[in-house]
Amino acid sequence: MRRSVLPLLLVLSTGFSLGGCGWLGRHDETSKPDGFLLHGYVSVAGAAAGATGSACLAPSSVPDVYQGATVRIADVEGHPIAAAELSGGVLAPDGSGFDCNFAFEVRNVAGSRATYQISVGGRPATSFPTKELAEGRPAIIPVTAVSASAATASSSPS
Repeated sequence: MRRSVLPLLLVLSTGFSLGGCGWLGRHDETSKPDGFLLHGYVSVAGAAAGATGSACLAPSSVPDVYQGATVRIADVEGHPIAAAELSGGVLAPDGSGFDCNFAFEVRNVAGSRATYQISVGGRPATSFPTKELAEGRPAIIPVTAVSASAATASSSPS
């Protein structure tokens, strides 16, 4: 009697383990789903000095990077795929000053594209290879704050 229970337990445990990973019920597909966690942060240079890891805001010359701002993920042609929101800024030293980093993440992004375009605010998109993102590397979008004097100088007609 014990021998007849063992094969049944083996079949049930295999079914449960396949169901838990999302493979069971996909009989018409030839490969396992390839979704991955796309994560990264927008790093704004020129943040005010303070304690590393404390909350921060982007400088006023960068009004489109803030907690809750939309991060857009698109394919290479610019077609929208997903969106996320920036978390609150966290202060980090950068060697010559401080950055204010705003994290984001999107779960279950398909790995079927060669690259992804990621943008925030009205800024141009930055391209990231899918292979690196799928391996867990963060998508880091650098933003340089413009000083008030540089902004004034560049906006004057010449």
